Amino acid sequence: MNYPVWSVPFGSQWLIIVVGVIHVFLAQFAVGGGFLLVAAESWAHRHEDQALLDWLKRQASVFAFITLVFGATTGVGIWFTIGLISPQATSDLIHLFVWVWAIEWVFFVVELLSVIVYARTWGALPRRTHRIIGWIYFGSAFLSMVAINGILAFQLAPGAWSENHSLTSAFFNPNLLPSLAVRCLLCLMLGGLWALISVSFSRDRILRGEVARFASGWVWIPALLMGPACFWFAQTLPRANRKLWDFTPSMQNQTWTLAACLGFLAFLGFAVLWFRPKNLSKGLALLMLLVGFAAVGLFEWQREQLRNPYLVTGRVYSNGISVEDYPLLKERGLLASARWLPPRLEEAKDAVAVGKELFRVACSSCHAVRRGLNALAPAVRGMDQPYLAALILRTDLIWPGMPPFPGKAPDARAIAAYLAARAGQAPAPTGGAAVWRMRCGLCHTLNGPFRPVLPTVKGMGPKDIADLIASIEVMNSAMPPWSGTDAERESLANYLAAQEGAKR
Repeated sequence: MNYPVWSVPFGSQWLIIVVGVIHVFLAQFAVGGGFLLVAAESWAHRHEDQALLDWLKRQASVFAFITLVFGATTGVGIWFTIGLISPQATSDLIHLFVWVWAIEWVFFVVELLSVIVYARTWGALPRRTHRIIGWIYFGSAFLSMVAINGILAFQLAPGAWSENHSLTSAFFNPNLLPSLAVRCLLCLMLGGLWALISVSFSRDRILRGEVARFASGWVWIPALLMGPACFWFAQTLPRANRKLWDFTPSMQNQTWTLAACLGFLAFLGFAVLWFRPKNLSKGLALLMLLVGFAAVGLFEWQREQLRNPYLVTGRVYSNGISVEDYPLLKERGLLASARWLPPRLEEAKDAVAVGKELFRVACSSCHAVRRGLNALAPAVRGMDQPYLAALILRTDLIWPGMPPFPGKAPDARAIAAYLAARAGQAPAPTGGAAVWRMRCGLCHTLNGPFRPVLPTVKGMGPKDIADLIASIEVMNSAMPPWSGTDAERESLANYLAAQEGAKR
């Protein structure tokens, strides 16, 4: 609670996703592309392939320009973005990993200098010396990625650090090696995709076919190995994070989409280009590059989602509030504890105005209001304010990926008033299915894996179910009291009584 909140109208997560994925794409391209350049140069020297050397010389300049200008710029951009959107988590990671960041900056400076020298000294240095400079570039870029990967892996799986608070335990966490394996494979794949898109513009058919076959192996082999690497990655996740995937259909869909992207790249790289490299065209290379970009984005997006409800597991929640601040917030309330609120807000009698500011503090890091990522107003339209406030107090029970609400009942009522005002009026739900979706479906499935209801009401008639609903908070104190009408309660009871055998 030591920092002001920067609200992004369309959702701050979108901004992090866009800037972060572009930077990760360029950073991993810098590693894989650098490796491919030096490996191809070594091969060309051994075979005295002057056409390939001339092509590599041209590509080295393009490569240096992309990594120096766009890679470095987006690197600054991601620091700027996370510093504004997640200042608490950024501060904690800087303080904990200060020496790792310092080492990474050394690698980064060496990386910048070596790629400039490598691109500018083709033909001016002895072959062996030039290749050594290239390997220095690749080594520094790779070690820079290793350093950052260790920090990102810690955010997801802190391991023994939770007990001993050792920097060594924090960096060498359970997720370090599997996440590094995934990133290495993505680096190789992006290097191959860059070579394919670059050589597709060459008029030299022999060179185009030679590079296409060489680069296709850098695509289809890593794409196939990504399956075992991702499985290894998943096995090192904390149990709660693996359960989060089980309960979140959207994350499961992203996993299958990632698998489809990798399978598509493996098929094109192997069946289309490995055996018949003359099939390479600008359109095919561009299509493969776009699919590769999608694969990188899907992996990074899923990794971010798997951290929920944390930004730093066990230390900072996804709303940017430190775990250690929660007891005080629960005791004093969010309105009384937040430091960066408009003056005299505590004295305001306008619940909507108070709720707007509390929403910015507690919810805006993950949710938009009316439009944007995870917009809440459309989802809560038609809900009565007591029910909505009760849901806000139980955010961590609605979905395992949401943090607990960092406040007291008056704070929740103010946010409920604000959301209800922004959502507008809606007709009351008609029919048992509509009542189920509004009053139960947020936290329960009918007969699915997440809090199934049908086993509880099995064999009960509509009247018994209606009586149970009326006193639901007595049966389970974690559930909000029923605040709907008697007609809605009867419709819901009839709907549940008729659902025997439902799968979800």
